[in-house]
Amino acid sequence: MSTLHYTKANYSVAINVAKSAQDVFSHLLKDVPKFWPEEMEGECSRLNDEFVFKTGDSHYSKNKIAELVPDKKLVWLVTDSLRKTDGFEWTGTKMIFELMPKGNHTVLKFTYDGVIVENEYERLGKICDFVVKENLYKLIESFSATIEVTESPQHVFNCLTEVSKWWSKDFEGSSKQLNDEFIIHHPNAHFSKQKLVEVIPGKKLVWLVTESTLHWLQHDKHEWTNTKMIFEINTQKDKTILQFTHEGLVPTKECYIRCEQGWAMVIKNCLFDFIHEGKTI
Repeated sequence: MSTLHYTKANYSVAINVAKSAQDVFSHLLKDVPKFWPEEMEGECSRLNDEFVFKTGDSHYSKNKIAELVPDKKLVWLVTDSLRKTDGFEWTGTKMIFELMPKGNHTVLKFTYDGVIVENEYERLGKICDFVVKENLYKLIESFSATIEVTESPQHVFNCLTEVSKWWSKDFEGSSKQLNDEFIIHHPNAHFSKQKLVEVIPGKKLVWLVTESTLHWLQHDKHEWTNTKMIFEINTQKDKTILQFTHEGLVPTKECYIRCEQGWAMVIKNCLFDFIHEGKTI
């Protein structure tokens, strides 16, 4: 029998994001694997959906959507759980997401309402802060741009790998296969080294920025380092939808405004023209 001492916990953390409640709620329903730090199985977008979180063989929880109020509130109920290392169970705990419009922003409040081991309140706070203030904030606030084309997903993917034809001619390296690396270098202005860390032909491409120097910044000139450029390709009827996200490029960064303008032009104009018309820069 477990000798753990349990206590009731109610821990909340909130973030203020420059997105509509509808946009934020959409992320909560569709993008859980992108912000929750455990492996996920199942669906979690409709009332009564059930899903499982796992960390290897040591940590397991089965969850159910117990409440869903579009653009306002989402509640996950833990229906089964076990931490095998010590026998801790948190069944009956609720994970509550509440959205409150504030001008053209949205305040997202997350609450862990349930049980914890008596001496783990500080650990709970660190985990919740990491999930919400780091992962979820980056997911919601990172710059993104979407384009629609009539060309096939594979054609779009192939165009993405031809970086020098739509992003920059100042290109060195390779950008086609997993673990390929390439450099974009504008002397005295921009240097970035990218590595291909995920490649799913016709569906997804992810670059990790391993080195960067933005010479025009006053403070941290390496703001791009460890950020990711994510290209996701989907279909909708006869259209191919390409969504670009620069994960980690958030409004709190000094480079955000200028990079937002630059990426909007590169993705919506240069890349679109290359995919749709074969027009190169």
